[in-house]
Amino acid sequence: MKRTWWVKQVGFCLVVMAMLAGLAQADPIGTADVPQISSPSNTTSTGGPTVNVSVFHPADAFTFNAFYYDPNPACNGVAPTFVQLFIFNQEGLFIQQIDAGSTGFPGTKERFIGIGFGSSPVPPGTYKWTFLVRDCTNTKSVVLPEFVTFRVVAP
Repeated sequence: MKRTWWVKQVGFCLVVMAMLAGLAQADPIGTADVPQISSPSNTTSTGGPTVNVSVFHPADAFTFNAFYYDPNPACNGVAPTFVQLFIFNQEGLFIQQIDAGSTGFPGTKERFIGIGFGSSPVPPGTYKWTFLVRDCTNTKSVVLPEFVTFRVVAP
């Protein structure tokens, strides 16, 4: 079962890479001259301060967050062309695509990317998510170097 999931996951990733011209692999520990996505997290603020979590109830308010770095001088302080969240089930099958937002830090090439929900965008189950970011010049696409797992549990 795990091998089948792995093959499906790799197959999907190869198809996405082939479809995106100028794809750059995100590598948070790599060189600083390539666009990168790093520090992915799931957070919730239900009933108190914002905390990192990976298990949610369907009614919880939660977000998907990461940081995006683009070394291109033309993109300094400029929003990416688009940011999208992709959600897959545990077996690697595509479930949902949602447009996300991006907020810049003045004077830097780093941006906060994220999307928040007042309640779960998916029914109870275990899922994986990633971001796809298209740079401000619309020439390079970057995805998280690994999928992030989260669970939605029935109340």
